[in-house]
Amino acid sequence: MFVIRLIVSLVAVGSLVRATGHAQPQDILGVWWTENNKGRVEIAKCAAPMQGLCGTIVWISQPSDAQGRPQTDKKNKDPRLRNRPIVGMAVFEGWRPAGANAWKGEVYDPEEGETYDVDISLAGDRLTLRGCVLLFCDSETWIRYRG
Repeated sequence: MFVIRLIVSLVAVGSLVRATGHAQPQDILGVWWTENNKGRVEIAKCAAPMQGLCGTIVWISQPSDAQGRPQTDKKNKDPRLRNRPIVGMAVFEGWRPAGANAWKGEVYDPEEGETYDVDISLAGDRLTLRGCVLLFCDSETWIRYRG
């Protein structure tokens, strides 16, 4: 009986070692500081029927304007959306996998009122968003929020 328990234990330990020995994809889900700590974006799996990853602004460094009102999407090209609050705003939906620790999608920048196609890559606690407009490319790095 002891020998059987020992064999079962060794098989279980061997399985655990093999399972943890392979590189696991890093977890992009969670809250991220945007560049220069201007805001925090929560990345989560999109609710059905949408697929992929979705991101929502959950905090900004200046939540109120000079009159004490919540900051709104005043630079949006659609006048109907200019009064929506920044905090709680979805800035991307449907990011899709594009390889190991990589995604593709769009991101909306409320500071400019523009949407950009981006390639997203994750390395540890750093999330890099890289996009190009014509021949001009730029990137932004978000840092995982640990609050």
